[in-house]
Amino acid sequence: MKNVKSTMLIAVIGMMIMMGAYQHGRLEAESAVAPAKIGIVNVTKVLETSQKHKQWQAKMQAEREVMQAEFKAMEKDLAALTESIKLREPGSEDRRKLTKEFIEKKAILESKDASYQEIVTEEMHMWTESLYKKLLVVIDDVAKKKGLDIVISSEDLSVPAPSLRDFMLTIKTKKVLYHRPQYDITDEVLTALDASK
Repeated sequence: MKNVKSTMLIAVIGMMIMMGAYQHGRLEAESAVAPAKIGIVNVTKVLETSQKHKQWQAKMQAEREVMQAEFKAMEKDLAALTESIKLREPGSEDRRKLTKEFIEKKAILESKDASYQEIVTEEMHMWTESLYKKLLVVIDDVAKKKGLDIVISSEDLSVPAPSLRDFMLTIKTKKVLYHRPQYDITDEVLTALDASK
């Protein structure tokens, strides 16, 4: 009888240990995270090849052509003034007036050029920032529709690079070195970005 009680006690203790281990394993399994579903997007490709960006580039090109025509007209005027100055007697009042006019017009041209460059740089900055913000919203939407947990940016490595500095910068910023093609959602993101408002 004593043996039976001892065996029963050992069996009960064993069952309690097994139940505790089972509960512990079940809790661990419930808290374990499933492998993440990942998507890859070539951000540079999307930004550079989107229809929105191409339309913006066309608008900027049209503005650039108008400005270049204005600059050429001003340069032509300066060239004509230079030739006119050469024909005048050194030290004459007429030559001084033309020289003054040349200097003033040249300063205006240089000022307009500097101003134009600054405006273009600012517009490019604002446009790229705006397009990138839209891109992030589109990536979020596409990722949710595809049930992705993570989207990583992948950039193409240009070889040969224009300079060692550019090459080293690309190496330092390149995060994805390899991925299977089925993880790439660049084309879907590009299509969604072009369709967005």
